[in-house]
Amino acid sequence: MRKTVLLLALLGALVSAAVSAAVPAPSVTIRASRPVVVYGQGVTLSGAISSHEASQTVTLLSEPSGKTVFANLATATTTAHGIWSSVDKPTIQTDYQASWNGTTSSTVTVKVRPLIVLKSNTTKGSFSVTVTGNRPFTGKYVLVERLTSSGAVILKHVTLDASSSATFSVRLHHGRLRLRAVMPTSQAVPGYIAGMSNVLTFHA
Repeated sequence: MRKTVLLLALLGALVSAAVSAAVPAPSVTIRASRPVVVYGQGVTLSGAISSHEASQTVTLLSEPSGKTVFANLATATTTAHGIWSSVDKPTIQTDYQASWNGTTSSTVTVKVRPLIVLKSNTTKGSFSVTVTGNRPFTGKYVLVERLTSSGAVILKHVTLDASSSATFSVRLHHGRLRLRAVMPTSQAVPGYIAGMSNVLTFHA
């Protein structure tokens, strides 16, 4: 009788161990639809949970540049096959994680470029540039470039004022002219990477 009890206990332990081994630990994945966005653009964060269940709640966490801890950003409900997704508009470089059932995903980083708008003023050869982010770029500069078939040629450095904008003039040569403004990473940091404006094309 004692041997039978011991045998049953051993079989029960083996079955329990086999069941535990067959059920993987919970996990959740995360990915970003794009690694870089321009200020004001959105990014889709998505992933899946290991149980593949629908109607499960996944919490999206974020840590923008300048912060030191992750904070709850949004929640998403899983659909068929345990897939979840959420849209965010990072205003500065941001790290993201997903949390579900006591487990946390790996970290995905979305970098941000400042929004740069170049305009031609009514006065011939006069232009304006504005750089937008979640903080001012006072005292930073942009490079005004002329685009040619052989590459970009820097025409001048333009320093931004307190409104993160500037007005400048360019000596126009005859023929087709293509201009753009570029902010190097050295001027965009912290929290931003190099950005470039729209291209203005006209004939002088």
